[in-house]
Amino acid sequence: METNNKKNIYIIFVSLFVILNWLNTYFLTTQTLNKYIAPFKHTFLGDLNAFIGNMAIIFLVVFITHRIFKHMRNRMLFLITVTLVVNFILFALGVFTLFFGTSFSGEAFIIFNNPAEGFASSTLREIFHELVQYYRIVVFIPFFTLLGYFIWAWRKKYIHAIYPRNNKHFLIGVLAISIMWFFSSSTFIRRFREDLPIESTIPTYAVQNYGLYPYYLGELVGVNYHIDLKSILEIDTEEDLANLYQTYNKNQSSYVNYFNGKTYSNRLTTDQATSDLYVDSEIADGNNLHGILEDKNLVLIHLESLNYFLLEFMEKEAAKGNSEIVEEAVDFMHNIFEQSFVFENIYNNVGMGVSSDGELSVLTGVNPHGQQTLYWKYNDMPYELDSLPNYFNQKDYDTDVIHGDAAAFYNRDVVYPNMYGFDTYYSIEDFIENGTNIDQGYLYDMVNDSYLWSPWVSDYELADYVYQTGSTKTNPFFMFPITMMGHTPFDFGPYEDFDLYPDYDATAFGDIFGITKRYINYGPYYMDIIKRFFVGDGNTDQTLDDTVYIFYSDHGSDLKSGNLSTIMDVDYNILNERQMLEHIVSFIYVPSNDTYVDYGDYQLRKGLLTGTQPLVRSEIDLYRTIVELFNLDADGDLYFGVNGLSDEPTFSINNRLEDVVLDDYFFSMRDINQVYPTNQEVDLDTYEYILKYKLAADYMLTEKDMQGQVKEAISNVFG
Repeated sequence: METNNKKNIYIIFVSLFVILNWLNTYFLTTQTLNKYIAPFKHTFLGDLNAFIGNMAIIFLVVFITHRIFKHMRNRMLFLITVTLVVNFILFALGVFTLFFGTSFSGEAFIIFNNPAEGFASSTLREIFHELVQYYRIVVFIPFFTLLGYFIWAWRKKYIHAIYPRNNKHFLIGVLAISIMWFFSSSTFIRRFREDLPIESTIPTYAVQNYGLYPYYLGELVGVNYHIDLKSILEIDTEEDLANLYQTYNKNQSSYVNYFNGKTYSNRLTTDQATSDLYVDSEIADGNNLHGILEDKNLVLIHLESLNYFLLEFMEKEAAKGNSEIVEEAVDFMHNIFEQSFVFENIYNNVGMGVSSDGELSVLTGVNPHGQQTLYWKYNDMPYELDSLPNYFNQKDYDTDVIHGDAAAFYNRDVVYPNMYGFDTYYSIEDFIENGTNIDQGYLYDMVNDSYLWSPWVSDYELADYVYQTGSTKTNPFFMFPITMMGHTPFDFGPYEDFDLYPDYDATAFGDIFGITKRYINYGPYYMDIIKRFFVGDGNTDQTLDDTVYIFYSDHGSDLKSGNLSTIMDVDYNILNERQMLEHIVSFIYVPSNDTYVDYGDYQLRKGLLTGTQPLVRSEIDLYRTIVELFNLDADGDLYFGVNGLSDEPTFSINNRLEDVVLDDYFFSMRDINQVYPTNQEVDLDTYEYILKYKLAADYMLTEKDMQGQVKEAISNVFG
């Protein structure tokens, strides 16, 4: 009788191990329990397949445990240890979705190559916040339950039984598990190719439809989950290759737009420009808009993490009249936009490389892969891509990139000179060598008139350096300054201890994450950075002559779901919030050399190119816009974006989450039933057109010289 009781105790323990570790997978795979994930639609077949796959691995662990250990106590301790490790991994995977919105894959380990200074403590704080405030500690319920059960059984002296090894049962178990695993694997491979064969979606699709445990066990042992894009795209001949890319290539003298059926050209005229575009006579060329900025200098400013909704939030707060700082920042925003051409509906194209992917899109017009960080992959596959720096080099420009972070961050010290072709790269090491004291961090604290510390060079000093360097150049130049301070999790803010928004008391802010409060406190600082490029100390003019300024933000803030509804006081659905978090800021400012507009305490030079673009645009469209406005020599090359000044419709795709923005609606390629506004429906032909484009963009990055192969094929087939 006692032996049977002990056996029952162990059966209950093993049952708890199996059931709890299976249920725990849902804390990663369902949006109800993991609000940060961008999931696929859950289906009965997919969930059943994942159940079989997860159970196969869980039972495999049980059988191996029985094979290794004979003593009941040792078996239980081993399974408790396995559960602790698995629970910790699940927690870590959940934290990954917090920052990236998609499931982890082995390729993502490469992001840890980046220097961690400035991020380590902040990241640990956010992880602890996840553990406590968002109740992520629940993923450890299996461990604590099994541990508690073990302690109870140990105190009752129920764990001292010894079981002999049974080879027959072991072999039968392994055979059954192998059949389950084979069935789950083959079903997953077949359904993935049918559903959405985009490689960056594999981790999320796999944990939902294959099983979290079999997928990550496969990753651990080196299973190759890559897909054969050449086969899927049915590329068998050079003609197939040429036809595929020519369908999307916009660098043609005449092509038909897929969305409205109109004919467009790679030489934009005013007839096909957006309706309220104004071109001053100082740069106008009749009906022609191509090359109107030729031979001017270009300063292309990369703004870290700036979302368009932050401008709208500041507008709302400024109207209350509670904060002079916010009101002044909003006034400047109005003033600079008044003198600029503003993209009101522009979105990021980033993937796992985030900031570096934003750079890739704007500097090359190439869509990032989504799951890979191309800057680090460059070490193994040195891509040969057309780029803005190389185009400007051909016109004898000086090409400089300036960043207040470590030169090695995102492998930039390798990629900038070798892939892009920049002449010089000025990083934090150069700033320090030339006398910068980064312990001061900012030029000043705007509230307390004191210095603040940060691990990076001040963005104000970055702007000053652009002016000082540009003022001394004798050659035309293309400068690419990259701001850094406004980086998630938005520490080191100059207003972080100041109440910019007094209507939000501590209790109200308790409903949102601290990271959201820090981000909205950064709002005026973003405006101050932009202002610093044109207005120096004492409100002096530090705008460079004959220079065009183009600002774009890289990827938005990636705030937590639900927080936007709180701060904007609007009940957004989760898809609407995703769209807002992918909506970035970009504008073109072409200042006059000698005509000024007075704004009270300071002046701005009159803008020679003004207006707004209400149609959807993305970062790859900025690439084409720059190529054509500056008449860069791209003959025979490829680009896929539309001109930012045109009335041509297009779409934007986020390569990490596969979200698509059209002028009429926003949808997820992972689940086309997820559409905003909800009364819209995804056109299946449009979906297939965009899917094929995404696959073609990924195929472009499968070989280092694939872009060259495509151009050669198009030349051979189309002349």
